[in-house]
Amino acid sequence: MTQNPDATPSYSSRETSESFAYLISELSTNLINAAPEEAEVHIEKALAALGCNDRKDRCYVFLFDDSYKQMSNTHEWVNRGITAHKEELQNVPLEAMPWFFASMRADGQVVVPSSQNLPDVAGGFKDELLRESIQSMMAVGMYLEGRLIGFVGCDLVQRACDWNEQDVRQMQLVADMITNTIARHRTEAKLHELQAELRSANERLAQLANEDSLTGLINRRGLDLALATELRRMQRKQEQLSVLMVDIDHFKELNDRQGHLAGDVALQCVATELSRAFKRSGEVVARYGGDEFLILSPSMNAEEAEQRAAALLGSVRCCTKASEITVSIGIISFIPGIDTTPEEAIRRVDKAVYQAKNNGRNCFVRRSYE
Repeated sequence: MTQNPDATPSYSSRETSESFAYLISELSTNLINAAPEEAEVHIEKALAALGCNDRKDRCYVFLFDDSYKQMSNTHEWVNRGITAHKEELQNVPLEAMPWFFASMRADGQVVVPSSQNLPDVAGGFKDELLRESIQSMMAVGMYLEGRLIGFVGCDLVQRACDWNEQDVRQMQLVADMITNTIARHRTEAKLHELQAELRSANERLAQLANEDSLTGLINRRGLDLALATELRRMQRKQEQLSVLMVDIDHFKELNDRQGHLAGDVALQCVATELSRAFKRSGEVVARYGGDEFLILSPSMNAEEAEQRAAALLGSVRCCTKASEITVSIGIISFIPGIDTTPEEAIRRVDKAVYQAKNNGRNCFVRRSYE
């Protein structure tokens, strides 16, 4: 979009090299202190400083991709009455301008006093200048850690110019300033990315610390934390918490008869059925011990807990093709008191499981909490 240089009168009022140096110092300070979202504006102001007082018609920044196959116009300032080309100069293949790219990589700059006098070997680059009615142009490379990442350039339309050393130095000052800004923001972006990766890794480590490797369920450590949290939460809300303990029947005999691999399959099978049966928001399914599982069901009353246990007895029986599995289930449903402890809750539900086994297994028993 065409910008009016009158919008930045402080630039157009300075024509001497001393004033330009002061202006660049001012812009550099702004860029150093700018947040990433503010840097775009300051970079465009720096380009406007290059073109102030009609010294340039168009000033711009191009960045190369990492493979040096394409370049894109990322920032552009245009003088009054000059056509902007930023939108159409995205992902430009470098193979379309081999002479320009080779010159930039070899010399770190391309200075063209007259596009008409470019050699034929300039090919596509010369054609592009003529297409845009550019009579003169100049570009200086932007280097980050010794690597060419792009360039800052300027055009003169319908007029030519014999660029001098001061013109090149001014362009290089702006290029270095913009490069430093890009470098800082890339470093900050990389730091944020590394911090995000670290947070993700720490979250995964915390998850693994609370996860049973065989079944993928919460392990005993994670269960202790979850149970303590639910007891406090249900006590504050004065709502019922149902706790179910599931014990695989004759698990030791299964291991002795068919081997530990069959036992692992049975544990995984039961874990899968429990996860399917108890997946409401807030419900927790955990592996409590060798062949025991514990389920926390917040806001579930005793009647619903019994219904869920009865359904579980049927679904577990046929969960593996290797052998029929049955389970014994203990249930307690209660409103936690202010002094209720996780140890007390587990002790009471464990008694309910023990009673279910004494009743012949493959059944559930709900015990009163009083």
